[in-house]
Amino acid sequence: MRSRKRWTLLGAAAVVAALALVAAGCGSSKKSSSGSTQSTSGKTFSTLHVVWGDTDYMDPGLSYRLESWQLFQNIYEGLVSQKHAGGAASADVVPTLASAMPVVSAGGKNYKFTLRKGLMYSNGKPLKASDFPATIVRDFKMNSPGIGFYSNIEGVDACEKNPTSCKSISGIVTDDAAGTVEVKLKEPQSDFLYVMSLPFSAPVPAGTPAKPLTNPPPAANGPYYMVSYQPHKSFLIKRNPHYKKDSIPTVPQGNPDVVVGTITDDLAASAQKVISGSADYDENLLPTDRLTQIQKKYGDHVKFFTTPSTYYFFMNQRTPPFDKLQARQAVNYAIDRDQLVKIRGGLGRTTQNFLPPTYPQYKKITHYTHDVNKAKQLVQQSGTKGMKVTVYTIGDTEIDKATGEYLQGVLKSIGWNAGIRELAGGTYFTIVGNQATKAQIGFTDWFQDYPYPTDWFGVLEDGTKITQIHNNNNSNVNIPAVNKEIARLSHLPPDQANAKSTNDAWAKLDSDLMVKYSSEVPYLNGLLTDFFSSRMDPSCDVNTNFYSDFSQYCLK
Repeated sequence: MRSRKRWTLLGAAAVVAALALVAAGCGSSKKSSSGSTQSTSGKTFSTLHVVWGDTDYMDPGLSYRLESWQLFQNIYEGLVSQKHAGGAASADVVPTLASAMPVVSAGGKNYKFTLRKGLMYSNGKPLKASDFPATIVRDFKMNSPGIGFYSNIEGVDACEKNPTSCKSISGIVTDDAAGTVEVKLKEPQSDFLYVMSLPFSAPVPAGTPAKPLTNPPPAANGPYYMVSYQPHKSFLIKRNPHYKKDSIPTVPQGNPDVVVGTITDDLAASAQKVISGSADYDENLLPTDRLTQIQKKYGDHVKFFTTPSTYYFFMNQRTPPFDKLQARQAVNYAIDRDQLVKIRGGLGRTTQNFLPPTYPQYKKITHYTHDVNKAKQLVQQSGTKGMKVTVYTIGDTEIDKATGEYLQGVLKSIGWNAGIRELAGGTYFTIVGNQATKAQIGFTDWFQDYPYPTDWFGVLEDGTKITQIHNNNNSNVNIPAVNKEIARLSHLPPDQANAKSTNDAWAKLDSDLMVKYSSEVPYLNGLLTDFFSSRMDPSCDVNTNFYSDFSQYCLK
């Protein structure tokens, strides 16, 4: 998913001091003897005040941003979900709306789920099996950025050809009386259960309008629901009044009764709200020019955590000059990855890989040196010297603006007539993800949706999944041999999904895309922060799939 965690500029001396204080501090959830995940403290409290970064949508069918998904994990549950636990355990898939893990048959092509009984939405409607296919159809009708995840379901072809006219999908068979959902796949799919855990797959009531719902968002099926949402300003979350205690034992019941959220992009103001006690949790990144001071003063109330993320520049292969391999190679040689880490406050590590180093499929790439002269030669060889190039970046946050301006300067230095277009963060990915924009090159990032390479290569590098709007493959990478290999690796039988030979093949694909085809310009794997007020117990901070779980926060 895309994320826009905020960063500010930081001098090199402060970087060193800040990093010297960094310590991983993720809490872990407690488990009952039955193995279900419980609230960390077991004690409820009335109101949690949080300050949050801006997001694109607050609709599970449309949002593809960390800021929304961090809230969704307790609002919109799937048939299955990633475990509400810290560390490696968060990669485990557990039954959520389903009463047990699905029955798998037909060589890994059929998955049959049975719903828990008595589940209800926040609007009082009973949750039905038929809501699931209606939700996927709604995704297609809205041209959701998540529709590419469902291309392997039987009968989805008509919806893929004309998403807005999608009416039904024959490969999803339901029985409301029995509470069963059966999904029939064209081929085995190693990441299918992860796909079922995504917010795009979380059922909303059949009949929910196929349009962005803002205030309020769609009805919830989890322990919490969003009462109201004012874009760019605020949100209010309360307990789902129709959610029965322990009805989903794999989901925490939650500690706060009410969550009051303030949305801001001002990092300093965000941190100050926690310092003053007017907020209990700061979802934004701490301002790095105050990082040393804040961490020193507030100790374990500041949490640092590594993320399975990659920051990179996209290069649109449908538009000159980046339809030329030499032009794409030139950018990879021209950028100084160490400088880009400094621009991001020093909180990160340089990379030339697309996959993060936390993956078993990762094999470090060290192909590109910082060589401006070689970059100039490649621009000359591409026949594009002097061509007009527009850099796209987020302009309403200092760090993203600085990153875009850095890239603009680099492109000028190697021979292009480079300009820049700065956009508001709330609409940035929607605009560059629209083919009509014809964005040539620009800032982007990716935070895993789930821990398997298909979430990177299948979503961002597979040419068969390019869409007209809400396009995630911003470089429009469409290489037949790559598409074929992604398809092969995505449809291996489950017992081969994590074999050494499979991991090696994913690593080779990473190398081919970044070196042989120079499809992207990866430069950084990131680090993020959580910040808690003095009344909170920071040991209750549980990072599930790298984002903090507000339902498990507790008071001292």
